[in-house]
Amino acid sequence: MSYISLLQAFSEDIFPKDYRQACDLWQEALHRLSATHHQNDFTLDHVQELRCQTAWVGPDAAPKVLVLISGTHGVEGYAGSAVELDCLRQLDTGLLHLPPDTALLLIHALNPWGYANYRRCDDQGIDVNRNFIDFTQPLPENPGYLELQPLLGIVDSAVRERAIHSFRNRVGQREYEIAYSGGQYADPDGPFYGGSGPSFSREVIEGLINGFRLSERQLAVIDVHTGLGPYGYGEVICDHPADSGSVRTARQWFGPGCGLPDRGTSCSVPKLGLLDYGWHKVMGSESCFVTLEFGTLGTDSLFAVLHDEACAWRGGVPDALSKDEAGARMEAHFNPQDIGWREAVIFRARQVIQQALQGLSGNSGAAK
Repeated sequence: MSYISLLQAFSEDIFPKDYRQACDLWQEALHRLSATHHQNDFTLDHVQELRCQTAWVGPDAAPKVLVLISGTHGVEGYAGSAVELDCLRQLDTGLLHLPPDTALLLIHALNPWGYANYRRCDDQGIDVNRNFIDFTQPLPENPGYLELQPLLGIVDSAVRERAIHSFRNRVGQREYEIAYSGGQYADPDGPFYGGSGPSFSREVIEGLINGFRLSERQLAVIDVHTGLGPYGYGEVICDHPADSGSVRTARQWFGPGCGLPDRGTSCSVPKLGLLDYGWHKVMGSESCFVTLEFGTLGTDSLFAVLHDEACAWRGGVPDALSKDEAGARMEAHFNPQDIGWREAVIFRARQVIQQALQGLSGNSGAAK
């Protein structure tokens, strides 16, 4: 892909108004696609109108696969939907081409309930991106969260903020973020709860990995998120072990700016139970999983919005926002209504997708 095609104008209508429009737009774009493809949807058993849409584009036996994932964190799905819609439109118009030995697997609205209800978690309160642990073993502990948890429950907002500020000053910003967002398995009503068993979304991912025999193919997986980092910038984050072959692959494909949470070179901190880890198990050193994280309004705003959202849904909290009010704040944080931000998302996504395809083809030009 040339820089001219990277800069090709896009229509802002690829950013959907809500989950249902996102599904309709995605379906329409897939139907228009002339390339060989087939679709499979996964529906929630108890909410049949909510579904995760998936499509395989290209040869069934392709030895190389580019995987695009959106909506892992529900309400963050707006940008991910736009990225997938733009990719489908570029394929349809010929501005993007898949090599003959490469297929595209689209996973749209991985967490449909969260997307439809303006939440990051699923209908069980599970953060899908903390759910990929071995539930046959003792649950992981997050000592920092256990210390922070009672502070989050303080009703008086001024007192709560002073207590949290004191905790953050004592442990440092990085340890504070690990305590708050690193994943916890002790508080089902709290933020970043990893669950007590596999979630619907995890079962979808494992079904796709097994059904398409993805462990036998070379993979480039891009999971689109929003909320962390500088406004409008799309950071490529790699959570493979820092000394692994997959990190070397990621840096070769995406350049030395690829963020490594383990090394402290990312807007993200190390976390438990990431979706990444489910894919790591089936990847060789020539494959990699990266998160494409688009910054919005900052970490302090993120944690404040998530706190208000949790209180709204928990019930019985004095002066809590209504669910609708909390949902509006969630959407405002994770889906800025700003054409400049949206242009940045699409340009960066096109760039990263092309880097992934070049990497799979063995023609990566990024520095090692």
